[in-house]
Amino acid sequence: MKKFNCLLIVLACIAQTMNAQVEIFTSDYIALTVPQHYYGEITYVNDSLFQEVMDISDLKNDKTLLRSLPNIVSNVTVYEVEHNGELKVLGIGISGKNKVYQVIYDYSQTQTLVYGTGEEAESVLVGIGVRMVAKVKTKKAGINLSSPFGLTANTNKIEGSLEVRVTGISSPKINGIIPTTTDLSPSSISVALQAVATIKSHIYDKETIITPQYLGYNKIDNTIKNQKVNTQKIN
Repeated sequence: MKKFNCLLIVLACIAQTMNAQVEIFTSDYIALTVPQHYYGEITYVNDSLFQEVMDISDLKNDKTLLRSLPNIVSNVTVYEVEHNGELKVLGIGISGKNKVYQVIYDYSQTQTLVYGTGEEAESVLVGIGVRMVAKVKTKKAGINLSSPFGLTANTNKIEGSLEVRVTGISSPKINGIIPTTTDLSPSSISVALQAVATIKSHIYDKETIITPQYLGYNKIDNTIKNQKVNTQKIN
């Protein structure tokens, strides 16, 4: 009973965090549908707890990297799937009728990297994360897609699938926690949220391998400029 009550508290905290940050609108950062491996420099907090700029390839991929990822980010990105299959970022999380969406609920631990200055400045999120991805087809308009609990309240008005993805975090224990892709029922949403909370609790385990990824970019400029953000290793 105590374990069950603790689980309810964890799920409530997750819900409160999401609802506090995202009521209707998606967040300022747009999640990449497929995170990319990051090659480049980060601000690294060394064993003496001093900061230095280091190339990510020179650092050990263990939990010591986590102290260099100080930003805990909870954000939502809603994509509308157009008829040609292309994804368009939806500025609000309210559905239309008979539309198809891909909704990404991200819980990430990141470092923000800024490129350029003034109005030309861009920022990206580099780090690790756990995400839920809902692929939704709506039967009516006005459904709040920006919260998984909005989906739970409208399961009879939507259809689709839900999955949990882990980015930049790997261990046998974590790999065994990830649930298989399932439907958008209240029970599957609850299981997914529980999996996210459990995976987060194992991030600092000794055996966990940490590999920072390029997770998202700033909404101000929707173009990913590879010449500025080095997501591809150059020989």
